[in-house]
Amino acid sequence: MSGDGAEHPMPPRIAVTWADSAASHTAAFHEELAVLTANAAAGLEAAGASAVVLDSAAAELPRAEEFDGVLVMGGGDVDPALYGGDTAHPSIDGVDRGADDAEVRLVRGALAARLPVLGICRGLQLVNVALGGTLIEDLGPTGMHDDHDAPAGPMPLHDAVIAPGTLLASALGGAGTVRVVSGHHQAAGRIGEGLRVSAEAPDGVVEAIESTDPGVWLLAVQWHPEDAQTRTAAPGQLEAILGAFVTAAGERAESRTPLSRQRTP
Repeated sequence: MSGDGAEHPMPPRIAVTWADSAASHTAAFHEELAVLTANAAAGLEAAGASAVVLDSAAAELPRAEEFDGVLVMGGGDVDPALYGGDTAHPSIDGVDRGADDAEVRLVRGALAARLPVLGICRGLQLVNVALGGTLIEDLGPTGMHDDHDAPAGPMPLHDAVIAPGTLLASALGGAGTVRVVSGHHQAAGRIGEGLRVSAEAPDGVVEAIESTDPGVWLLAVQWHPEDAQTRTAAPGQLEAILGAFVTAAGERAESRTPLSRQRTP
């Protein structure tokens, strides 16, 4: 209780998932994902949320209803068996089926409870698959999205075009072209049920998807707004996206009864 006698709302509690203990990830890839996840969690805290980082590869995840929002981070490839893809494709790498299944359940549970959901990179792909969509197994060794020739270097920068009238446009202050930090060899194929494309790269690759239901806050971006390069390439982008997400999660938290908003340790 504060000194002014007023009861202040609890910060929205956000589940942040990534496959921390996935055996399929190399040490270097794990380190990169750990940094990106830490950046996103710090961004959520700065926006006024309480970030709860969960290892989707370790054990059963908590129920979505224990949170006010869900953020699915980047990682390895989603198992093609989940979307009828080519499980023998030579480019498939870093799969952790346990993490896939856990995050699919969490996303579906969040949407059933009408919780805000945000996906980043693999998070977009996981959300699309969770809602019945497919993925393109590999975009090829050339292009703007992934530097195959220098995988240890900085992720590439390229443009993305945001469609007008979208949740993403609202979050970023309008439609048009934005600069993004990208690092992926897969992309959304057939778009899942209840989703629409809200941004594309100049080559037509899907860069963002969101819910077609105006009553559901669901946004996923294929790029990495949490990467350090974004601070100079597109300053304020991470804060804008996470700010919109946390605002939606905060509204969800405030809609709970006082008893239901109490948290167990």
